[in-house]
This record gives sequence, C-alpha cells and structure tokens, in this order.
Amino acid sequence: MPCPQLIHVLGIKIPIIISADRPDVWGEWDGTKGTILLNVDADEDKLRITFIHELLHCIDDLLGINLKHSAVYSLSQVLWAVLKENPELADWIIDALKAQRKNHDSDMLLES
Repeated sequence: MPCPQLIHVLGIKIPIIISADRPDVWGEWDGTKGTILLNVDADEDKLRITFIHELLHCIDDLLGINLKHSAVYSLSQVLWAVLKENPELADWIIDALKAQRKNHDSDMLLES
C-alpha cells in the first residue's frame, strides 16, 4: 500500500510529500508549510520509521510539547519496533479503525 498523500492531525490537513528534493535528510516536518517531507530514496522500513518520526514532530509542534529531538527519535524507533514485532497489535488497531469507518459510512447512509 502506498503512503497516503494527505493525513489529518488534530483536524489539520497535513500533506505528505515523497520527493528527492532534500537528499540530505530522510524526512522533515515543516511547521511553517504544514507538510511532512519524506525522502524517495528511503527503503520501506526507513520510510515508515521516518514518517512516524516526522509525525511525532508534527504532533509535538501542534501541541507545544517541546520534545527534545532525541525523544522523538527514540519514540519513533520504539513505536515502529513494537508494531513490527507485534503484527497482531497492528491488526487489532486496524480492525477497530475499519469498524469505526463502517459505522461512520452506515451513519452517513442513514442521514441521506
């Protein structure tokens, strides 16, 4: 499954740009533009870890938590490792999201 081009974080639309424009970084959260940049040259694992890392920077910025970069790095590495080492956990989360989407879609049909 390809990386989404747009996500919503706290009700804000955040474009995800996969590009070769910044070969000097794997990724970057740009709080001014409100974008997440990912390096097209990253392998699949690196791309996902980098996305989690930049998403944490985004959340940190939006909430004004002021995490140190080392904390963002550690959290992104551990979160990816937990999800990768426990695929049943990822499946459990995805199942809940699918059920929520199904219920939302059903509610939308009832409102029509």
